[in-house]
Amino acid sequence: MKLGKKSFALALSFGTAFSAQAIEYLYSYDSVLNGLDDKTNIAYIDLNRQGSILHGTSPDGGVLSGTIEQINDTHLGSGEVERFSFKLLENGSLKWFTGHATNTGWRGAWFGPNGEQGDFTIDAKAPSNIVPKAVDVLEFKADPIFSGGRYDKHNYWNEDFLVDLHGLGPIPFADVDQRKGVLVQSDNGGLPFPMSFEITFKRSFTLQTFRLGSINNGQGTRLTQFNFDVWDGTQWVNKGKFNFPAIEERRTFEKNEFTLDEIVTTNKIRVSAMGTADMSTNGRVFMWGLSFH
Repeated sequence: MKLGKKSFALALSFGTAFSAQAIEYLYSYDSVLNGLDDKTNIAYIDLNRQGSILHGTSPDGGVLSGTIEQINDTHLGSGEVERFSFKLLENGSLKWFTGHATNTGWRGAWFGPNGEQGDFTIDAKAPSNIVPKAVDVLEFKADPIFSGGRYDKHNYWNEDFLVDLHGLGPIPFADVDQRKGVLVQSDNGGLPFPMSFEITFKRSFTLQTFRLGSINNGQGTRLTQFNFDVWDGTQWVNKGKFNFPAIEERRTFEKNEFTLDEIVTTNKIRVSAMGTADMSTNGRVFMWGLSFH
């Protein structure tokens, strides 16, 4: 597993039910097998459970598989404490994990291919459903088209990132401070689409609705269609394709609320403009005011 102080996303139900929705759990491990996890490393992985079967993938492209023991089975010799084992093939290295359930999660030992070993703990904390704020942003990236030119720009993340400053509906041009919050602008054009920005968070959160704005600066709405993608650990996965309603009044900002088809848990999102009504200078794009609800 990848060393370093990172969050651990573990899609795991500690009961017997099938866990189809990713849920975040903390994971820590050390490199000394003595029955005590010193929590010297933190990693993350996506893991699902169906009956007694465990399966999943890691952000580095690793593949995980394993089983969970049925409790109180006299033929297996099991008791009231749930036991489990799984193996992880990652970066060409195969590691084995085995352990049992506790009141707060799972704990056990891991073994590497060359004598490596240690203790690990899975904490049964569910992911935070608190709406993320600027302090929760680990990294913000905008495509090169949103920088360089005189009017091509993007805001660096600031204390107003992800804050719903103005609510929904039309807002006069003069009432918006463009230096605050999420804002990306491609004024010189730059087709073809997509034109994207992405945000990585310190830990996963759960969302289904969000708000996003655009502007009509005199030549039509600078956003007509966009995609909303999440990172699943190995690749981007599209979770929604949206049409942005036309902003009729010139020099007006407007923000709208959008709903994904399903609840999503992730620590990395991408918003990609796929169309614009302002086709002067090969297509102008403007997105601003992203917030989660």
